[in-house]
Amino acid sequence: DKTTQVVNYTKKYVNVSVLNFRYNPSTKASILGVILKGSEVEVISISNGWSKVEYNGKEGYVSSNYLSDKTTDINQITTSAKAGKIIEYAKTLLGKKYVWADEGPNTFDCSGFTWYVYKNIAKISLPRTSKEQGAYGTYISKKDLQPSDLVFFDTVGAKDNVISHVGIYIGNNQFIHSSSSQGKVVISQLDSNYYLNAFVNGRRVLK
Repeated sequence: DKTTQVVNYTKKYVNVSVLNFRYNPSTKASILGVILKGSEVEVISISNGWSKVEYNGKEGYVSSNYLSDKTTDINQITTSAKAGKIIEYAKTLLGKKYVWADEGPNTFDCSGFTWYVYKNIAKISLPRTSKEQGAYGTYISKKDLQPSDLVFFDTVGAKDNVISHVGIYIGNNQFIHSSSSQGKVVISQLDSNYYLNAFVNGRRVLK
């Protein structure tokens, strides 16, 4: 088969949020697992738009379109790897108590939580209040949210878009935040009626 090209274990990087890792080179093949954006894979061979790759000690197939050389995508990949680390770290704090005006390491208010996570993982010093954080970074609309973006809400009174709450978007319509109503760090649905109505905007802080 002339279309098969053996490439002797070239390193490539996933350039799409979530890439299906399949048993066979077909979209109908069962899925071994998923590989997240920025992950490194070893390409064994390429054939008809599919790359046979090794990832985490397993061999399987992914669509070649979603792999890039690091050089072309270095900034995007570094950013998404950092986004992954932010979310991973934020999840280690699940269940920590909500205490107003606290900023870690064991108790947080909402903006203390985002401030603490970003400071420790991304080495970024956010402003300390949710209102000030809501003016930091780049404006992002709800439909353009990406994991690690900050999400802001108006949870007080008149629903006049004055920001009073912040969390970190983690993908799949979910965000992680220190919730005063639940008294701890939790994951909530962004599209639940309450948060959908209270949503003001997102901000992208990672460059």
